Amino acid sequence: MGEALELRDAGLTRSIGVSNFLVPHLERLVAETSVVPAVDQIELHPAHQQRDVTEWAGAHGIRIEAWGPLGQGKYDLFGAEPVATAASAHGKTPAQVVLRWHLQKGNIVFPKSVHRARLEENLDVFGFELTDAELTGIDALDPSDGSGRVSAHPDEVN
Repeated sequence: MGEALELRDAGLTRSIGVSNFLVPHLERLVAETSVVPAVDQIELHPAHQQRDVTEWAGAHGIRIEAWGPLGQGKYDLFGAEPVATAASAHGKTPAQVVLRWHLQKGNIVFPKSVHRARLEENLDVFGFELTDAELTGIDALDPSDGSGRVSAHPDEVN
């Protein structure tokens, strides 16, 4: 973090972002440096929503960037009933529905693809809105016990 602060103090950057910071990490950062990051990039998808982090970040003006916004294909997200039903109702793909869910939740998303058609599809998420019931259905896909995580826990990574 020291280098980032030096860059900011030298006027070479206006804001600082972090990755995989959980609430204790964010609290420590703010307590020790008085820096509130502009963004925290965390694993976030319907099965792992990290509500404690998103709520803390929101209360402190930190934007959340969803890493792995489509769950990295490591579980049947697109076959999940609320996603499939919303896709059918809006004439969209399940991926578009999940990306729209992220946007309506206020998350920053950069879905990854190497296929032009998929990239174009991923951008076509602004012509519809999910209903409150659809949002609630997708929200309910998180078991809220951390078991939906598809990557390593930040505390277990060097």
